[in-house]
Amino acid sequence: MAKLRYAVVGAGGIGRHHAEVASRLEEYELVAVADVVEERARELASRFNVKAYTNYVEMLEEERLDVISVCTPHPTHAEIAIEAMKRGVHVLTEKPMAATVSQCLAMIREARKRGVKLGVVFQSRFEPRIRRAKKMIEAGELGDVYRAMLRYVTYRDMAYFLSAAWRGKWATEGGGVLINQAVHYIDLFLWLLGKRPREVFAYAATVGHDIEVEDLASAVAVFEGGCQGVMQFSTLDYPDMTNIELRGDKAMLLVETSPKRGEQGLRNETSVFVYRNAPPVRRAVYASLRPGAPRISCTIEEVRAEEPFTGHEAVLRDFAKAVLEDREPEVPGEEGLKSVELVNAIIMSAVERRPVEVPFDPARYDELLKRLEKLGGPPWPSFTG
Repeated sequence: MAKLRYAVVGAGGIGRHHAEVASRLEEYELVAVADVVEERARELASRFNVKAYTNYVEMLEEERLDVISVCTPHPTHAEIAIEAMKRGVHVLTEKPMAATVSQCLAMIREARKRGVKLGVVFQSRFEPRIRRAKKMIEAGELGDVYRAMLRYVTYRDMAYFLSAAWRGKWATEGGGVLINQAVHYIDLFLWLLGKRPREVFAYAATVGHDIEVEDLASAVAVFEGGCQGVMQFSTLDYPDMTNIELRGDKAMLLVETSPKRGEQGLRNETSVFVYRNAPPVRRAVYASLRPGAPRISCTIEEVRAEEPFTGHEAVLRDFAKAVLEDREPEVPGEEGLKSVELVNAIIMSAVERRPVEVPFDPARYDELLKRLEKLGGPPWPSFTG
């Protein structure tokens, strides 16, 4: 089988992981690595006996590549991806797809114009139990979903933010917990729900870190079909916890990641449950008026899967097959856009202190981000110190 000539842009932790995974897959031939830090590029390149570059454009010109992974800070994703796509190179970009809706749309337009594949790394979509749950939702097993909830809380200390100059700043990160840490679960939440937001109202604050961006955010949203959603995010919680609830007329889906005590201390475990109601909730509400009608009941089913979760391996393999089979990847650019759109709407609402209708004019958010970059600090309450 012909191998895809493959390179990684960005030789930090996630870039190293892409290189390691691709080197194990028969679909790829890793041929080069690029990073603006020469030592980092050479170190990773030497591990796989490939060429190191400090200029990714030079690498694109010289290497006749088929595919690149973009593993740099997300505000740089669009520029790198577009330069690659102009040269006919297929692009797999790490999460988030970019920092703004405008950047995402520019990437999507370039991919369509050049006839190349554009994929986004959201490996949680490949988790076998999550995929089973998605099929159950699509089959109508939850019924009409009228309530949704997402909680994603984690911990980052100041050492984390000071470990890289781009972190915690509007100009170089484009946001905090929302765009960086929580975006995986925002994507998962939107994908499982299968509905896009129509209006968002949010609050945000910088409560515990000396950074410009948010470390705490709360939002409510109305989604297509009138579904109401509640979301909360933080980098001030230890241990990490994640909850996704989708309440439909027939059943509720719960995806929960919480700490469990093991031999090596606390470790996060994910569980997926479906709570099925008989009769369906809204039918039961009115059936209660009929003498002798059965009362509502609930059965609990844990969603299990025997297949292993392979994370980035599944993503990179799917992207290779998309290129080789000339089909769309499982998470194309149009899907990667959705989480960025919601993040931008939450930030815009929190700064402007009013509801934001979705979709919104991307230029409006671009102007807001420019103002935040000039501000150089939190635009909302800050309780650090």
